[in-house]
Amino acid sequence: NWNETWEKEYPKVEVPDANGQLMCTIRAPFHNASTEGMDVIVAPQMSFGTGHHSTTFLMIQAMLSLDLKGKRVLDMGCGTGVLAVVAKLAGAHPVLGIDIEEGAVVNSIDNANLNGLDVDDDFRFQQGDGTALKGLTDGEFDVVLANIHRNVLLEDMPQYARLLAEGGTLLLSGFFEGDVGELVEGARLCALNHLGQTVHEGW
Repeated sequence: NWNETWEKEYPKVEVPDANGQLMCTIRAPFHNASTEGMDVIVAPQMSFGTGHHSTTFLMIQAMLSLDLKGKRVLDMGCGTGVLAVVAKLAGAHPVLGIDIEEGAVVNSIDNANLNGLDVDDDFRFQQGDGTALKGLTDGEFDVVLANIHRNVLLEDMPQYARLLAEGGTLLLSGFFEGDVGELVEGARLCALNHLGQTVHEGW
């Protein structure tokens, strides 16, 4: 049974904090629920962001080190919607996820529903690229998440900075360790301060 074998070999993703304490488990619907930390279901489809890639792992780890309760969150390049779902489960609202692919928006809504979350004005997804950000209000978000490749991050950095409320946090991922310097400089040119970085398997 090919599908049964595949399910047995498809691993959960466990995200610990800096002390090794389990903060979050990303699992497929056919896995048993986690009894420790946040339990997040992501149905494996074509969209990026099942949690297995280092960049998604790093983003979740960084997100859960913040207090997201009541924070306004933008998930740019949302893929499966996993980061938006984590933010919502952590108490963020409103949460907006944007992705260039129509299939990613559909997948994100499906995954939100799998986690018992209703998609509404307070938690929604839309199709679009960086140009969609121009219609959003200055300072509209407390936290901006962007797990995209380097060139898009650099191109859209001014929009991320504009959308951040004073004292807000921008979390970036999707690039190799060697790209950090260029991104830090791009952020500096947008009047953002570099607070730190984490590396996982070269990302």
